[in-house]
Amino acid sequence: MKVVTSGIDYIDAAVGGGIVKNSSLLVIYDSFSLGWALPFEILKHQISNGALGIIINYNLPLPRLILRANSAGLDIEEEGEKGNLVIIDVFGSRYGFHHQEEYVYRIEGFNPETYIPKLEQIYREIFRKTDKTEVVDFVFSLDGMAFEIDEDRSIKLIKRLLSNRIINGRHLFSLYLLGADRVSRGFLSWNIEFNDYVLEFSSKKGDYGISEQMYVLKSPLAKFEPKAYRYDIKHQNIMPLAAPRG
Repeated sequence: MKVVTSGIDYIDAAVGGGIVKNSSLLVIYDSFSLGWALPFEILKHQISNGALGIIINYNLPLPRLILRANSAGLDIEEEGEKGNLVIIDVFGSRYGFHHQEEYVYRIEGFNPETYIPKLEQIYREIFRKTDKTEVVDFVFSLDGMAFEIDEDRSIKLIKRLLSNRIINGRHLFSLYLLGADRVSRGFLSWNIEFNDYVLEFSSKKGDYGISEQMYVLKSPLAKFEPKAYRYDIKHQNIMPLAAPRG
């Protein structure tokens, strides 16, 4: 079992030592949380280490996705033009947006029944054009997928994606993002079951701003212990929460 770094030291430590190759990491966040930024940050680090980043976009028009990623430190336009990042634009495919950038791929005639074969075809096309040997893919996001094709179909598609062998030999790990307030508890539960690593971000509004906690719920590594942390958004760090006294 090969373990690689997420690129973020405090995440590696929190999950017990790093990310197992060919595994998947799920980030759950609530409506006011900034936990959504973490997968973008991890992807940025992996790209800087030579991996090819693939974002499957269900949520936003491309210009807004670019703005969202920029706010988390990932420059999609720069990395795309360099050949370090590609976008599979499901959102644009569904709503008729066309983009000329070579790093943006469309799923023509999007249909849930033919989605996986078309996605596999796009992966093959991507790999014909790159000499990179390591890939990190990021689904942005699972709640966006569920909105487009409903939860039951999404669960079936996720099962097929997890069993997809097209990127074997290149795959480092997968990143999944899930807005918990937009889906049912059943859909949330299935995705916790599917993924090897699970981090949940929970926010609380107060008189002096928003505080954020990160719960590390799941990891396959032997050194892992489930813990809660205070997430320091400004300094990009975590601090273990002390148990209450008495």
